[in-house]
Amino acid sequence: MRFLHLLFYLFTVSFCATAQSDTKKNIAHHSLNEMREKLNVLTKKDSVTYYNWLHAYIKKGKASQNTEHLFNAYKHFVFTTDDPKVMHLFTDSLTQQALKINEPLHLIDTYQIRSTVFYIEKNYQQSLAYELKALQLIDQKKHAYEYHRSLYAVGQTYFYLQQYEDALGYFEKARMFFDGSSSYKYQLGFMNSIRYEALTHTYLKNYSYSNELIDKGFSQLPKITPDEQNFEKAYINYVYALNLHFLNDYQKSIATFKSALPEIKTNEDYANESIAYYYMGVNYWKLDKKEDAIAYFNKVDAFFQEKNYANLETKEAYTYLMDYYKQQKNEEKQLYYTNQLLKVTVFLQNEYRFLSTALHKQLDIKHLESEKARLEYSLQTKSRLFTAAIVGGSLLLIGFAVALLWNYLKKKEYSKRYNELVAQRKNAKAEEKTQLTEIVKPTLVVSDIPTNVPEASTTVDLNAQEEVKEAEVPASTDALTATPEISQPTEKEINSISKKNERSTVTGASNKAWESITQYLEVFEENQGFLDPNVNLNQLAVLFETNRSYLSSYINASKGKTFTDYVNQLRIDYLLAQFETNPQWIHYKISHIAKLLGFPSSRSFSNAFLKCTGISPSFYIGQLKEEVQT
Repeated sequence: MRFLHLLFYLFTVSFCATAQSDTKKNIAHHSLNEMREKLNVLTKKDSVTYYNWLHAYIKKGKASQNTEHLFNAYKHFVFTTDDPKVMHLFTDSLTQQALKINEPLHLIDTYQIRSTVFYIEKNYQQSLAYELKALQLIDQKKHAYEYHRSLYAVGQTYFYLQQYEDALGYFEKARMFFDGSSSYKYQLGFMNSIRYEALTHTYLKNYSYSNELIDKGFSQLPKITPDEQNFEKAYINYVYALNLHFLNDYQKSIATFKSALPEIKTNEDYANESIAYYYMGVNYWKLDKKEDAIAYFNKVDAFFQEKNYANLETKEAYTYLMDYYKQQKNEEKQLYYTNQLLKVTVFLQNEYRFLSTALHKQLDIKHLESEKARLEYSLQTKSRLFTAAIVGGSLLLIGFAVALLWNYLKKKEYSKRYNELVAQRKNAKAEEKTQLTEIVKPTLVVSDIPTNVPEASTTVDLNAQEEVKEAEVPASTDALTATPEISQPTEKEINSISKKNERSTVTGASNKAWESITQYLEVFEENQGFLDPNVNLNQLAVLFETNRSYLSSYINASKGKTFTDYVNQLRIDYLLAQFETNPQWIHYKISHIAKLLGFPSSRSFSNAFLKCTGISPSFYIGQLKEEVQT
C-alpha cells in the first residue's frame, strides 16, 4: 500500500511540473504586447499566474532588448514586494530603462514611482523631492492628467504631515480638474481628491463644508463600477462618521463606522481600521458605555501587538485604558497599558523619524533647492526634539518614582518623630504636676531701664506692635513690664541656676550680671515677649541693661542656641501648647499661625517648626486632625 502511495505522489509531482512547464512554454509564445495586456488585467491575488506572466514578459523583453517593454515590466516588479529596499532596487532598474528611452513621460513615471516608495517608508522629505522632480518635467497643458495627479500626491504629503491648510489647495485643484472629464480614470481621480479634501476639512473642524463635499461625492458614485462604488462609499462613510463624532452625534457615528468597516477590512487598510476602532471607542465612552469603549480600545492595542501598527491618533486609546483601570483600581492593568504606551511611543519615534512639519509651498523650480534645505533642517530639528522629549519623559518617570519612595520614607520618619514628641510632652506635663513649689521671680519695671546704655546702638519703641486678629496673643515686649508671681524654686530650677552661674564664670561675667539677665529672660518668656514680630537682640540688650554681644554670648552659653533659634523654640513650644489647650488652632491656615507667632513668613515658620520638632507643620496638624476625627 505504501508503495502505491509513493507511486501516486511521484506521478502527481511529475504531472504538476510538466503542467507548469507547459504553461510557461505557452506563455512564451505570446507577443510582448499580449503579455503587457495580460499583466494589466491580472492581479497579485492570482499570484502564480501573475508571476509566471511577469517573469516571461521580462525574459522576452531582455532577449529582444526592447527598452519600452522592459520599462513596463520593471514598473510591475516594483510593487511585487512590500520591502522598500527591494522596491528601490527595482526602481533603479526602472530608472536605467527610462534614461535609455529618454522621454519625459518615462522619467516622470520613474520619479513618481520613486516618490511612492519613499512615501511608503514615511520618508516624506524624499517623497516630496521626487514628486517635485516629476512636476518640473510635466507640461501642464500637454500632460494635464499627470500634472494634477502629482498635485494630489503633494496634497497627501501635506495631509500626513498634518499641515491641513496647505493640503487643501492641492486637493481642491485636483478635484476641480478631474471633475471636468467623463474619462473613467478622471472619475477615480475625482473620488480620491474629494474624499481627501473632505477629510482635510474635517481635521480643520469645517464639518459642514466637509459634509457638503461628502454629498457631492455620493452623487458621483453611479459613474464608477460597482466594485469601485463599494470601495469609495465605504471611505466616504468613514469621513462622514468622523464628522458625526466631532458633531457629538455619537450613536449615528458608531453605526456609520460599522457600515464602512467591512470594505476597509477587505482592503487590509490597517491604518483606517485602527482609527475607526479608536473613534468608536471614544463614541461609546462619551455615551458612558465604558465596557464597550474598552473593547474597541483593546482592538487598537491588538493591532499594535499583531500587526505592529500604531499612529499618533490612536495612541490616545491607551490614555483611556489607563484612566479606566485607574478608576477600577486595577494596578496590574494600569501597569500593562503604561508599558504598552511606552512601547508605542518608542515605535512612533522610529516610525515617524522622517516626519516634517512643512512642505514646499511653491512649485517654482527656483525655490526647490532652498526649500529642500529648509525641510532637511526641519526634519533634523524635529528628530532631536522628539528624542529629547523621550529622554526627558523617561527622566521624569524615574524622578517621580524616587519622589514617591522619598515621600514614603519621610512620612514614616515623621510618624515616628510625632509619636516621640507626643510622649515627651506627656512626660513633661506629668513632671510639672509633681512640682509643689514655685520659684520667686523679680519684678522688671521698664521705668528703671536707663536711657543711655553702653554699646547699645539703637533705641526701640516698646509700645509698637501689630494687632493680630482671630486669636488673642501677646505680641509686644511691653509684656515685660508685668509683675511676675512670687514662687519658691524647685530643685530642678535651683540646679539650672547653679549651672548658669558656672557658665557665667566661663564668659567672664559676674554671677550678679548673669542672674540679672536670667531673671529678665524668665520674665520675657513668661510674658510671651517672643511673640512680638519685631523682637531682636539689640532691643532686648537695651531692656536687659547690657550690650548685644554679651547677651548673645549669654544665650549661646545658657540656652545652647543662637538668639534666633532660642526665640523660634519658644514660639514653637507656645504653638504646641496652644494645639493642646485650644483645638481651634489646628484649623488655622499655616500663614495665619505664622503671623500669630511673630514669624515674617509661612516659609520661615515651617523651617523653624521642622528644625525644632523634626516634623513639618502640615504633617503635625494633619495627625492632630486625624486624632480629633477618630
